Amino acid sequence: MKYNIKRGLVAGCMLMLSACAKDILNRKPLDSINEIVVWNDINLVSNYVNYFYSTMESGFKRTYYLSAATDNGMDGLANDIYFIKPLTMDASWNPNNAPFNGLYTSLYQNLRKANDFLAHIDGVAGDSTLKKQMKAEVRFFRAYYYTELLNYFGDDPIKASGAAAPSGLVDGYEDALGVAILEKAQEYGKDSLSIARSTRRQTVDYIVSELDAVATMLAQLPASYTNPSGRITHGAAMSLKARVLLFAGRFKAAATASKAVMALSKYSLYPDYKGLFTVKNNTECIISVQHNNIASERGHTYDKDVANGSMSGLAKECPTQNLVDDYEMTDGNLPGASSLYDPQNPYANRDKRFAISVGYDGAVYRGQTLTLYDNGFDILNAGLFKTQTRYLVRKACNESFNFLGDATYGSDQNWLLIRYAEILLNYAEAQNEDAGPDQTVYDAVNSVRRRAGQPDLPSGLTQSDMRLRIRHERRIEFAFEDQRFWDLRRWHLADQLPYRTIYGANIKLSGSTKVFGAPVLLETRYFGIKNYTFPIPASELQSNRLMIQNTNWK
Repeated sequence: MKYNIKRGLVAGCMLMLSACAKDILNRKPLDSINEIVVWNDINLVSNYVNYFYSTMESGFKRTYYLSAATDNGMDGLANDIYFIKPLTMDASWNPNNAPFNGLYTSLYQNLRKANDFLAHIDGVAGDSTLKKQMKAEVRFFRAYYYTELLNYFGDDPIKASGAAAPSGLVDGYEDALGVAILEKAQEYGKDSLSIARSTRRQTVDYIVSELDAVATMLAQLPASYTNPSGRITHGAAMSLKARVLLFAGRFKAAATASKAVMALSKYSLYPDYKGLFTVKNNTECIISVQHNNIASERGHTYDKDVANGSMSGLAKECPTQNLVDDYEMTDGNLPGASSLYDPQNPYANRDKRFAISVGYDGAVYRGQTLTLYDNGFDILNAGLFKTQTRYLVRKACNESFNFLGDATYGSDQNWLLIRYAEILLNYAEAQNEDAGPDQTVYDAVNSVRRRAGQPDLPSGLTQSDMRLRIRHERRIEFAFEDQRFWDLRRWHLADQLPYRTIYGANIKLSGSTKVFGAPVLLETRYFGIKNYTFPIPASELQSNRLMIQNTNWK
């Protein structure tokens, strides 16, 4: 259900503006900026929009990494009590203490700020084209917040393990509860604070309609208004729409939406897979969270977080043997089916994305050769922050950045929220589910594979075969980019044992010879049917009499 609710909101978030806006804010003491001042100064209003950009979820700015909660990764801290271990090994958390309760609150806080902005922007004096741009951007962020809420907290009616169609869809999915939609600002004393949840179908319809409107508005602006790096564009709105439709299981619409992005001819695969993650705002980037190298502003700690304890890093996400075994050989076959594979030299002749993404025993990483065998230097000298899997994340690292140097500086890689490779693989998945593996599906997948130097897919694949190939390609192409966390949930595979059983490498030194043994079982994780979604926080149920808890959390 949608609610037209109006509320006056003092612009307290002006005190939280990103550092790029500080030159304007310095015109007045921060504590003197009030609502009247903000809405009478288009420059301050423009800074208000910068606040919304700062709320986009960056995988580099969290204190945890979602891939460490999938079969792709593992937190190196064996006794981690803070986030990943509770998320993957603890069956006891509940609506009172669930891991993402705080996210639920912050997303609705930002929604209210977006609604307040949209209630005021038309009355601000100044450049009318700039106002149209800002209005479109804030509507985009509102749709983005609803997308995040739906992904984390939308109900999932799955009744038992495996009770899903091959595509991942479950019966009644779109009729299940989505989120409560607040379309306008609230006015206290006049409007009810008890708001019912819309269905998933209604929520997706609303998000899609908003993104359609945003795309149209931004496409009509002069290029000079949307050219600056990092700004939301009509292609960004179209791309988020394509993802939303795919996640909703609306395959025909998702294929059409993805194809529309492809037809823009605005984006392309960046030719260098390694540079893709360090060359900012390149041709593949569609939506990115912008970072700088100032620790107190938009800098982050990714390079330190993924380095091993032997390098004074924290090993917060470490690749699993499960993932490593899924990297093909250069002939396009998996290790067990390839004549190129040598079990005593297991890292040779792999898909080049492997060495770019994974630090392995014998690889040169941060200027030193990794010794990740039992009793090797990097194992003996890692302390608590030791890779349990015997692998390190290398993807997107700036190995020349000294994270032990001046503490005022941080890592500055941008987080790629949506990139063109995703559009291609979203199209391939949606088109295959809707119409089967036609040539356009092959073309989309093969273009991603060719960038990695991998052979084209074999001809004659069935729809089921192609589904497995696309899922495999997504796992490899998007490793450590948060995609696996959501893919396993929407495919309804995360509760099944192969995806909960986590393995690491088994490497020993016999004299001067390394011996690679059978993988070591490290964890058998917990993932119940209820974990396909997160619970509505208990505090929300208490304050909103119309709120209904998710089915499997009641």
